[in-house]
Amino acid sequence: MKGIYSSPFVKAFTVLLSFVLLTGGSFALPFPGKASAAVGPITANLTETQEAFKNPLKGFRPTRFMNDTGFSNHEYGTVFKHYIKYTDLENAASDSVQKIKDWSNTAWAGIESQNKKVIPRVFIVYPNGGEYWPQGVPHGDVTTQWTTETLKSRLTAFIQKLGQAWDNDPRVAYIELGLWGNWGEHHIWPDKLADGTDRMPLTFQTALGDAASQAFQNKKVQVRYPDTFQNYNFGFLWDSFALIDDLSGGEGIVARNVWRTQVNGGEVAYDWGQKQIQPGDSPNDTLSDPNHRNYVIDWIKKTHTTSLGWIDLYDAGNSAVSQGAALMQKEFGYRFVINQATYSGSVQPGGAMNVSFSVVNKGAAPFYYNWPVEASLLRSDRTVAWKGIFNGVDIRNWMPGDDWNAATRQYNQAPAVQQVSGAFTIPSNMPAGTYTLALSILDPYGYKPSARFANTNYYTGGRTPVGKVGIGMDPADQNIGPFDQLKPDNTLSYNLTQTPYDGGYSGGGSADTQAPTVPGNLAVSGTTSSSVSLTWSASTDNVGVTSYDIYRGGALAGSANGNTFTDTGLSPNTSYSYAVRAKDGAGNVSGASSSVSATTNASGGGGTLTAYEAEAAANTRTGAAIISSCSTCSGGSKVGYVGNNDGTLQFNGISASAAGTYTMTVSYLSGEARSAQIRVNGGSPSTLNMPSTGSWTAIGTATAQVQLNAGNNTIHFSNPTGWAPDFDRIQISGGGSSGDTQAPTTPTNLSVPGKTSSSVSLAWTASTDNVGVTQYVIYRNGNQAGTSASTSFTDTGLNANTAYTYTVKARDAAGNLSAASAAVNVTTNAGGGTNVLLVDNFDNSPSWPGSNDLGKWSGANSFLNNAGVIDSGALKLEYNNNGWLGTDITQNIGGYSKMVIRIKGANGGEQNHIQLTLGGVTQTLADFSGDAITTSYKDVDIDLVSKGVDRTTPGQLTMTFWHGGNSSVWIDEIRFE
Repeated sequence: MKGIYSSPFVKAFTVLLSFVLLTGGSFALPFPGKASAAVGPITANLTETQEAFKNPLKGFRPTRFMNDTGFSNHEYGTVFKHYIKYTDLENAASDSVQKIKDWSNTAWAGIESQNKKVIPRVFIVYPNGGEYWPQGVPHGDVTTQWTTETLKSRLTAFIQKLGQAWDNDPRVAYIELGLWGNWGEHHIWPDKLADGTDRMPLTFQTALGDAASQAFQNKKVQVRYPDTFQNYNFGFLWDSFALIDDLSGGEGIVARNVWRTQVNGGEVAYDWGQKQIQPGDSPNDTLSDPNHRNYVIDWIKKTHTTSLGWIDLYDAGNSAVSQGAALMQKEFGYRFVINQATYSGSVQPGGAMNVSFSVVNKGAAPFYYNWPVEASLLRSDRTVAWKGIFNGVDIRNWMPGDDWNAATRQYNQAPAVQQVSGAFTIPSNMPAGTYTLALSILDPYGYKPSARFANTNYYTGGRTPVGKVGIGMDPADQNIGPFDQLKPDNTLSYNLTQTPYDGGYSGGGSADTQAPTVPGNLAVSGTTSSSVSLTWSASTDNVGVTSYDIYRGGALAGSANGNTFTDTGLSPNTSYSYAVRAKDGAGNVSGASSSVSATTNASGGGGTLTAYEAEAAANTRTGAAIISSCSTCSGGSKVGYVGNNDGTLQFNGISASAAGTYTMTVSYLSGEARSAQIRVNGGSPSTLNMPSTGSWTAIGTATAQVQLNAGNNTIHFSNPTGWAPDFDRIQISGGGSSGDTQAPTTPTNLSVPGKTSSSVSLAWTASTDNVGVTQYVIYRNGNQAGTSASTSFTDTGLNANTAYTYTVKARDAAGNLSAASAAVNVTTNAGGGTNVLLVDNFDNSPSWPGSNDLGKWSGANSFLNNAGVIDSGALKLEYNNNGWLGTDITQNIGGYSKMVIRIKGANGGEQNHIQLTLGGVTQTLADFSGDAITTSYKDVDIDLVSKGVDRTTPGQLTMTFWHGGNSSVWIDEIRFE
């Protein structure tokens, strides 16, 4: 997770939104003026709507018959089958394409304003309705008229005309390749051909198949029978859909298995067979009877059906029928649900706005055309102030599940969660203010919102609002309601001509090579015996500053999104030197600021003063509690969603040199008075009242006396009746005994069990102490490289073929440091003559989750350990058939030919549990690499070139873990070489 709305706001939002969802009402946020810190990213969790509503190219499919003069109105009807007489479009072979266009313009006049599209089926013979043979084609003998060479050549030429007229007509949804046979259904039953069959001959299948494949490059084509057109990738029309007498038709469609790229549809036949058994004897019977309705839905899901006709002729005034229709409408075709969206809370004019979201297709079929996805910023009156299209997003890849299980009423293969991200450049002249960020899918003819997301967040006109963005300022609030209902909205439309898009595109289309300005006025704002707090003046950049790196003695100490930082875990009465560099979204780094020096306080008073960050990996969070970015917080992050009898936060490893009473200072953020229950070492709870800090970005403190034991302790925060504030950190001071001045013994046997071109793994023998060793400090070339709670450490992000010297010191709870171990010298492996681009070495600098070493977003969710934890310099992910990790690349990596993931597993063999997506390619890690994960760290190499990964616009690297496995993995490093 990259960030959150302030915890009370979002939790109340979710609860109330769920209530409104159940009651069917509209929704207005009841918290005016309340918003969390917007300087960093904000994450919003969205809810699926329970509404059924009309969406383009799918659903109940009404029919316009040959003598109808218009299109009927239907509560879900957006796509209409249209029976068209051959001779309406062509009589003489010399008739031009313009005749087809003229007829289409007359017959379909105005449907674009109603957002309706057609599936045309041209026929020659309509039994009991007439025959419409064109001039020059012999007919009269039913046994021979369908097999003449004259008819074959005429039909193939006519299909080419249809392609010229309809292949780029936005009113045409798909093409039913009719023409041949009764009703254009590719049979002449009950009549027979001369050879005793009633189906279209193979020679005609070949002629018409070749012609349609050539004529329709942009429209999907459907045919009647799955046992015909075997050499063509067409979809199917099951014209006796789910009829108990014709289940072989459905099984044939399943066997052909073309649904991922071709459209399946049909109609429920109510005029023959044992329909009273299944699927019912009328549309009303099918939809009102759960047995019939679920039976049809099972076949919709099994065959991945997009639309159905005849069943649309139900009585919408019958409540039982209408409710059944709503249930079925939600199963047809695609149903895109946004789970979560993350976006820049505030952006300077001319700066970059990052937007990402996850979406899942809960329907039965994909969307079959590559329609663009748009982000927009709306004014308070919902008019568009700015808009931009996500580059490289293809919604045709948003697949539903597969392998329908009628017993569980779920797909055995669940739909994958799709990740979309983009970085948009906001115009430099955009007026400052608060805008609503919305998402939409556009019909490319007119670039108007059209295919809608199935979320409760909805604005009439086709947009899904996700939150507020401040341009040139923090957003005033996050109130994006009230929302509108989807079903009554009939305002959508498209154009008949395609014109250039008049908005922006993610990525901006140009490379950013300009580094930010050097941070100024670096100063020390405070010290304790174990921490130094720093401030500086913000840098500027041609696009936008994304973060700052803070260096202690030349080594990276951490990163911050804002212009403050507190370095913790330091030794008392020790001098440190600091400098700061700024980074932008393209990875450009400024020069170093002028340095400042600071000396930590003496421990004094016989006690200690130690700070513990709320977001520290060693802590335990449960329920809704989550880490988010916080520019005003000491470590650049905070923990929210604590309380309401749900989320809890426990600080672990609270060290005390002796038993006694200590003073705990809690740093927190809260726009209103809150309280928390505190339990020390699992004891009885006490309540700490914390007044408002004035806003959700301001830090306040409250103190309490806690009784600690000698050694390590735990302090647990919760609230069973309401919300606690968001927590920054706690500090422990006073109490205890001044007797511990004894340093731990020196670590011994320092060794190098492994190395790569960019990392060195170290191990040593544990030190001992009169009270207890709390951590080890690792030094590279005399500068601190990191710390470890165990007797191992991996130093990453190093240069290839370079010599380094390491030593280790042990530290106890009182801050006493041992002497340095014996040094060990090591040279990293050669890099094969290639540069190395580090994505992340998971050293918690920048802190996880939130940003990677490219200066771009990264995060994870749904693991057993939430977003994962940093464990000895690696990201530990615990999973049980669930979990998602994403890390933005969003830059050209054409100079690199492989991706390397340094990883180990708890059991080995976890490569089959992980699915990766990068640059438009999705495979399991096993398929991507051909290598196996072991219980020791190893480099798993992925050849980007041979796997066809788009290295120009790779987008986001995602790793999903819902593929049938459970274990734990540690990811030490991800890099490109």
